[in-house]
Amino acid sequence: MNDLSLYLRTLEERLDPTALFERVVGGPCDPWQRQLLTTSSPFAMCLASRRIGKSQTTGVLAAQTVAAPGRTVLILSPTLSQSQLLFKKVLQAWHAMALPIQKTRLTQQVMELDNGSAVVCVPAGQDGESARGWGVKDGGILIYEEGAFIPDAVYDATLPIREDGGLIRLITTPGRKGGFAHSLWTENDEVEKITARSTELPRMAEKVTFDRRYMPPLQFAVEHELRWVGGGVPFFAPETIENAFTDTPELKLGDFLHA
Repeated sequence: MNDLSLYLRTLEERLDPTALFERVVGGPCDPWQRQLLTTSSPFAMCLASRRIGKSQTTGVLAAQTVAAPGRTVLILSPTLSQSQLLFKKVLQAWHAMALPIQKTRLTQQVMELDNGSAVVCVPAGQDGESARGWGVKDGGILIYEEGAFIPDAVYDATLPIREDGGLIRLITTPGRKGGFAHSLWTENDEVEKITARSTELPRMAEKVTFDRRYMPPLQFAVEHELRWVGGGVPFFAPETIENAFTDTPELKLGDFLHA
């Protein structure tokens, strides 16, 4: 590839992350992915089914962001293994961009570039201590991956990391009601909300059919239909409760005796 063709390709992908996504993945974006990759909202939350492509989308978003100079992308996830998996997705997208930007530091969780940008993937822990010392501003992004499973104390400690011009993205499958992520989804009208439901995507049809057949109903409701669950595990599955109600008029004792 000559310098001109490289410049034109990378220019398109720097301006339009969906172009990078389509080249990395080998197919078009889902509507929810396009919205998440292109929104300019200061705070966006995506409620998504499991195995729908959250990590890959996050990787493309991070790589496209740090192609611009002086930007930090900080990704917090519930566990170390999730952080390492996400970092691999970021590196995959970054290598696919093939930009003439050199790495100045590369570990299992951090990539620093000679344009002054950096990607950091760390586990949230119980208090967000691992994220201290980083700042996100001027087009950088603070990303909470599987945010419904991150303790509220982490949000208290890490939301101030976002400075002027920084963006926040919270991407998660539903968890238990009552936490920060649940209240953000149900009560905060200032946050841009993006829904990624597997039952609405043709490419997920085979998995949805299989899981509906073999997965416990409550688990299916959470992972595919995006239902939040209560503070305790309900004794009855949602379908059992719904089926207990009927439009048939109540049978009165007097009617029974008269008959």
